[in-house]
Amino acid sequence: MECIHVVVIESAAADVPMIEEALAAADFVVSSYSSRETGRASTYVMADDDNDANDKLKRVSDALIPWQDAFTGPSAVKTACMQQEDWSESWKKHFHSFRASARLVVKPSWEDVEPQAGDIILSLDPGMCFGTGYHGTTKACLQFLDDLEAQQGPRSFLDAGCGSGILSLGARLLGYEPVYAFDNDPQAVDTAYDNLALAGVHDVAIHCAELGAYQPPQPCQVVAANILAVVLLKYAEDVCKLVDRKHGDGYLILSGILTEQYPEVLQRYQALGARELKRTTIDEWTSGCFALPQQK
Repeated sequence: MECIHVVVIESAAADVPMIEEALAAADFVVSSYSSRETGRASTYVMADDDNDANDKLKRVSDALIPWQDAFTGPSAVKTACMQQEDWSESWKKHFHSFRASARLVVKPSWEDVEPQAGDIILSLDPGMCFGTGYHGTTKACLQFLDDLEAQQGPRSFLDAGCGSGILSLGARLLGYEPVYAFDNDPQAVDTAYDNLALAGVHDVAIHCAELGAYQPPQPCQVVAANILAVVLLKYAEDVCKLVDRKHGDGYLILSGILTEQYPEVLQRYQALGARELKRTTIDEWTSGCFALPQQK
């Protein structure tokens, strides 16, 4: 049976945002799962093999040192080799159907739901990639996408840092087209394609690329960047260039931002011409929907 090598950070659920922020700054891609019953969480960094896991163990531990005093509870970092079946069951028990927005209902592929009139069902199997929709950042993005489509009608859409593909899927089912997506993790790209195929969606182009290097087939009228604040700040100009502003205002959804970091992100994007339309705070995260004025 296939063994999955990981570095595991066991912590209080309330500390996950800080852990994600610290590891994103160190260029790690993570998956986190929290238990509402116990208040504990596990954050995973994938490794290629045992040697890679040991190397990443030290780098992860070093990245977390400056944050230790801010953690609300004890944390532990270790390596593990998990069987594929064990991994699947470990996160499945935390993922259940829920309403993400006025029209969007997210459900795991193994559950059945009874939709209400007007509901759009997002069925997905996130695997080892970020994005079940539970996370406050993902939920906020889905709400903004739902609201924008209801107000503006279908538009072209780009999912920057697509993870499991949940935003691409939600956008496509809401009527956005064309839809493009990219992620710097090849496994995320594969998972996103699988989730779109599961929903019968086969016309979303997904690429493996870094944010600063990605060249979309075309600029898009709506861009969602659910990427942590440190990345949004570093690549702010690149993010804004992804937005199509030739035929009217473009729209930008920024997420992955801890609430205390939001003012800095807001100021940076306002300096580039973005106008905040709405913000929403879910748990420790604040996300914003912005308009970028038409370029003439």
